Amino acid sequence: MEAFATLSRCTSSSELGQRVGELAAAYGVQYWLYAVDLPLVNDRREQFTLGGYPEGWVNHYLACDYLRIDPIVAHCHDHATPLNWARASEELARGQDPRTRRVRQMFGEAAEFGLGAGISIPLHGPGAGWGLMSFAAHAWLAPRLAAHTAELHLLAHFVHEQARRYCRATPASRQPNDVPRLTRREREALYWASAGKTSWEIGQLLGISERTVIFHMQNASQKLGVSGRQAAVARAVAMGLIAAH
Repeated sequence: MEAFATLSRCTSSSELGQRVGELAAAYGVQYWLYAVDLPLVNDRREQFTLGGYPEGWVNHYLACDYLRIDPIVAHCHDHATPLNWARASEELARGQDPRTRRVRQMFGEAAEFGLGAGISIPLHGPGAGWGLMSFAAHAWLAPRLAAHTAELHLLAHFVHEQARRYCRATPASRQPNDVPRLTRREREALYWASAGKTSWEIGQLLGISERTVIFHMQNASQKLGVSGRQAAVARAVAMGLIAAH
């Protein structure tokens, strides 16, 4: 813990990143990523990151639009407990639906880039919205990472405390008019869409026609500045306008 406290003496984000890398390496970490204000959809809105993954994997991840299905990001948005990637992979092993197969493919491809094992820490708190810190390494280092989950969890929170000084955008800095005003029906439609309901099913739940549901979804998408139902749901969740089902 004394070593983690030295992060407070860093005077720049680059110095902070270098020091974090040194501390993390002691626990078998080969790659790490700290990120806050994640968009949940691949729109590259303002966010702040430190560290990073192999460039080839980042390009592949974005090209495949994996951000929309990444269970690590979803977990860190909705929970406060660490996520071991091995556990997430095991939970996917039995699923056969298209989305589960695609997520399983994502984990397999990540391993090919040297990201075969990892621990992700959700980060929530004042000044920087929500975010995560992931520590990754080749698959053979999985037991070592797992054995140091407590230390990595603590390190992530020390980093989060210090990195707030360098975040370009925080909820406090956003103007109220940056958040669109959704009607109650628009929020309800998005909420049930997040549960995978069709427009017809949402209409039955809300007592309105399918055409009216589509109308509300289109209006919400326009206000949120995105195209498509899933992007609208992801943006609404990321902005705190609805809770994920």
